[in-house]
Formats: sequence, C-alpha cells, structure tokens
Amino acid sequence: MTGCSQRRRRLPISPPHRAMRNSDTSAPREIPFAGLVAFEAAARLGSVSRAAAELNLTQSAVSQRLQKLEAYVAQRLFTRQGHGVKLTGAGELLVVTARETLQRLKLGFERIEPYRSKASLLLACPTDLAQGWLLPRMAELQKLHASLEVWLMPDHEMSAIDRVDVDLIVSRRPLHGPDIECVPLGEDHAMAVCAPVWATKLAAVPWPKLTERAPLLLLEREPDWGGLLGGLAAKARLRRAATVQDAGVLLGMVEQGLGVAYLSCWLVDAALQAGRLVHLPQVPTSPRPRLWLMRSRLTPRTPIANDAFDWLRREAAAAR
Repeated sequence: MTGCSQRRRRLPISPPHRAMRNSDTSAPREIPFAGLVAFEAAARLGSVSRAAAELNLTQSAVSQRLQKLEAYVAQRLFTRQGHGVKLTGAGELLVVTARETLQRLKLGFERIEPYRSKASLLLACPTDLAQGWLLPRMAELQKLHASLEVWLMPDHEMSAIDRVDVDLIVSRRPLHGPDIECVPLGEDHAMAVCAPVWATKLAAVPWPKLTERAPLLLLEREPDWGGLLGGLAAKARLRRAATVQDAGVLLGMVEQGLGVAYLSCWLVDAALQAGRLVHLPQVPTSPRPRLWLMRSRLTPRTPIANDAFDWLRREAAAAR
C-alpha cells in the first residue's frame, strides 16, 4: 500500500513545450541564434536535409538546433509534409523576423570587415571636401599603399575619435582632448562660380547688377548666399532659377551652364582647375569655418593612418 501511495503521488513528466510555458521566465535566457540560422534555412528550402547541406552540417545537428529553438519559443514551428517541412502559423510569423534579423547582421558584419584590414583607411570628412578636392587626388592617396582601400564617411556622425571607428577626421568642428591631435588643414570661403559660357556674358556686369542678369542657383540651407542676397531681395529683381538640398547636385547644375551658384572653394576646386567653372571676382566672397584635421595620439589601428595624415597636410599646403 505504501508503495502504491508513493506511485500515485508521483507527478507526470511534462512535455518540453508545456514545461517551458510553466517555467520561470523572469530570468534572461540566451537567444539560440544557431537555431534561428537553421530555422531560416529550413523554412526557405522547405527541407531539413537541404538546410543541413547548405549549412554544412549533419541533418541531426540541424534537427537539434530546431528543437532548441522550438523549446525556446514554446511553439511548434514546422510540420512534416512528405519529405519536407511546412511552417506552422507561429513559424510563418517568426520567419519574417528571423530573415530581417539575419540580413541586418550580415550587413553589419560586411560593414565592419574593413576594420580588420591594415590596408584600409577610415576617413571622415565633409562631402564638399571629398567631392571637390579629395576625389581628384584619390589616385595619389592610394599610392600610400599598394592595396589601400579608402572608406569615406560623413563627418557629422563623428563627435570623438575612436581608433576602431575612424582613423582620421577632417571637419569644420575641431575636437579637443588629451588623446586628440587637432591641426588646421586650411581656410574656406564661399565664392560665386558659373560655367565659362556665363562667365563671358557676365564679365563686365558689376555686383549687384549681376543678380538681375544671371539665373541664381541656391542651396536650401543657405538661400541668401552668405547674407549677400538678403539686402538685395527688396531692391533688385533676383532671377532665382533653382533651389536644391545637395551641394553636389548644385555643382553639377552650375557645370551644365544653368546659372550662377555660391559654393565652398573646396567643393569647386577641381572644377576650377579643370576649367569647367569660372570664378566671378566681382561678387564678394564670404568666410567659412576653417577645416581641421584630427587623429588619435594613441597607437593607430593601421600605420597608413599616420601616412595619410601627413599626406593630407602636404596636399592642403600645396593647394594653398
């Protein structure tokens, strides 16, 4: 009788899914990422065996990963269908998130790949400097290393120098700190420029009469040409031809002869050197914040960073 009573008092063993629902969920659990990879492959291919072949695993290993994932979510994710598998309702919901997550991880891994390479240079700089001044000199920069790969990033994302995130920064906002070397790279100013066809027509037109004779191309963030047009709007009949957000697009419009624009000297440098644009000297120039070149004083991620730092200073000095 005693033995029978003991047998009656034994609790039945719960299935894995039911046990998961009843377990304490307050403690953090490790997400089974390997199971997510196997799950996405099996869902996409409709077969555990084909997923195993793609992942270079045994079918048993894939099945175990899927079981762990199902135990984690406490839901069946597949049902058998012939020689393959079919997603359940829960599986159809999860596979969308799994694919998006794995794709974002893939892109993230691809993005950080150059950080491992000692032949890469991570340079943050303003768009106008990159487009108008640096790109024409890129071939010379790449001579610093036989297999140099340059990564250009917008400088507005940078508020500090981390040797993992960036090697060098060129910015109009200097960064200061005990571990930062910050040196002036060069002055900047905005100037009126146009294509040669307009330069011929406007050569003898004084300022501010020029604003009535030529179509004006404006940058949305600076529609008054550094304050030059502010006092003229009520007095002169300004010929406003276009307003755009991107300075690079505005540069292209000027080169195509669509009008006169007021742009950074760094942006128009290559076009002036090549004769695609002409500076209109009768229009006053406006000062812009100077450019600063910065690097970490600590040991660089790659020796190329120091070589590029010196090269940038030499090229900027020669351009002046």
